Formats: sequence, C-alpha cells, structure tokens
Amino acid sequence: MMMKGRVHDILSDGTCVIYAEIPVALLAHRKVKEVYVEPIDSRSLSDRQRRACYAFIGAIADWSGSSREEVKEAFKIDFWAEHIDTLADKIFSLSDAPMSLVCRFQRFLIDFILRENVPTKFPILDFVDDIKDYTYLCLVNKKCTVCGRRGELHHVDAIGMGNDRKEATHVGREALCLCRVHHDEIHADGYAAFMEKYHLEGGVPIDESIRRIYGLKR
Repeated sequence: MMMKGRVHDILSDGTCVIYAEIPVALLAHRKVKEVYVEPIDSRSLSDRQRRACYAFIGAIADWSGSSREEVKEAFKIDFWAEHIDTLADKIFSLSDAPMSLVCRFQRFLIDFILRENVPTKFPILDFVDDIKDYTYLCLVNKKCTVCGRRGELHHVDAIGMGNDRKEATHVGREALCLCRVHHDEIHADGYAAFMEKYHLEGGVPIDESIRRIYGLKR
C-alpha cells in the first residue's frame, strides 16, 4: 500500500514534517513501526530530456521493426513492472512525469540499447544527463563511453610501473570503457584534454560487478 503526502515544514534541525492521510486502524492492525518515504521531484521536465527519451525510443523502434508508439508503451510497462514498489498503479506520461522519474526511464532505455547492441544514428553521450551513470553502464556493457563501439577497460589512475597488472588490486580504482581508437587517443592527448574534448566527468570506481565482468584480480 502506498500513500501520498505533502511536505508541510522543514524544521531548523533538519527534520521534515510530512502530512499524509493514513488509515490508523490498518497501521495498528499490522503493527507498523517504520515507513518508506520517497521524495517526488517537482522540477519541470526539460524539452531536451523529453527529446532524448524519444530519440532512444526511435532507435529501438528502427532496430526492432516496431512502431515508436509500440516501443514507447512496451518499455513504459516493463519499466513500471521493475519499479512497481514506487510507481504503484501509475503508468506515467513523458509529457508531465517528474524529472527524476524520466531520468530513471532514460537510464532504462540506455541500458537496453547498450546491452542489446542497438545502433543509434547519434552519440548517446550527447543526450545523457547523468554522465557518471552512463560511464558506469558503458563499463558494465563493455561499450566505448565516447562512440558506443565495443570497448575495453582503461584505468584512469594508471597502475604504476613495476606492478603486475594481473596481480594489482583493481577494486576502487577509477576506470573508463573505451574502444581501441579512443583508448589510443586518451594516451596520445592526455587525460585532461580528453575529458574536456568529450565533456566527460572522469572514470568511475571499479566495483565487484565490473571486476567480474573484466576478469580482474581482487
């Protein structure tokens, strides 16, 4: 059961006061002691974010042979099924959904495109709002962060000379996934120039999932 409330006040100590209509008898019956609270983003959705979602939907439609409307509705339902705990019985609309929700839906589309090798007529990086999250998705799916081609792991904080790359500790080190062309380019031009050229925000720390995907030593 999900209930909607409204932020009434934020006190000086940082406590947030929320008013919500709650069936007290039901809470008593279930012996409820704790509740989850999810902030609802009230920022207006930008045209850029909406266009990005439709661009990704269009790429999937061209790849699958389905209409854009079919793809949009199918992915909205799949997304809803994965987030039913927070979306409850609401099928959202791209015309008026909260910004944070559309960003999550955008990530859902990008993950599918990278995982299924869906070709796009545009660099995905140009449409992404959360660069760090996109960088992580590229690492997980072994796709170049810049162009989307098949990629390989590049250590941002390079393993020093004299250390065995196979035996070094990888978890926690920052990394990017880059194709051979862009891997050579970052070595030739330098890290700072490369980041500025492609408007990247650095690498992301290697976690256990990335370590396993690339077969790295603990």
